[in-house]
Amino acid sequence: MSEARLATAPRGPESPRRRRREFQPRAIVTIALAWVLLWDRVTWGNVVNGLLVGLFVTYAFPLPSIEYSGRLRPHRVALLIGQFLVDLVGASWQVMRLAFGRRRPRNAVIGVQLRSRSDFYLTLTAELVALVPGSVVVDARRSTSVLYLHLLDVERPGTIERQRAHVLAVERRVVRALGSREEIAALDTDGPWPSRTAPTTPTEERP
Repeated sequence: MSEARLATAPRGPESPRRRRREFQPRAIVTIALAWVLLWDRVTWGNVVNGLLVGLFVTYAFPLPSIEYSGRLRPHRVALLIGQFLVDLVGASWQVMRLAFGRRRPRNAVIGVQLRSRSDFYLTLTAELVALVPGSVVVDARRSTSVLYLHLLDVERPGTIERQRAHVLAVERRVVRALGSREEIAALDTDGPWPSRTAPTTPTEERP
């Protein structure tokens, strides 16, 4: 292959390690804000130290990039927040009754298979479920999109299945509020989750 062909040949995809260790200003600012809040004092020293800590963390411990190609739907976001508040109040009331009651609760750990294949939706679903009293996310498997929950009280028949249905309903509301049309369609029809990267056909070059 000639030098001209080598110079103009398309470059392959960048390695995940190299792609993840690039400058991430939003992550650095977020870590710096958390650092300042931990010290409970807004000073130039805390701000500078927070930025340095954020820069070190993003380069020393790179996280996998989260791809997002959806669209924000304000009315769906409002419904998501409203339903979360309803679930929060209802679960708090149940936990309070359980705390003041004499019955000893029976706990369990269950796994819930999510339908989406996105780290972004997996994280949001796990956070919304964990913030509701009575359930704690003990593990989240990125490779299989499975959430493992610790449930406070599963004494009544059908409680486990209702909790699984609740988690899937939260995931559905998250995708409907923030997902793309293809993702919503895949979730509603139980079809294959849309791929982020289109397959490329290798081209043969002659010398």
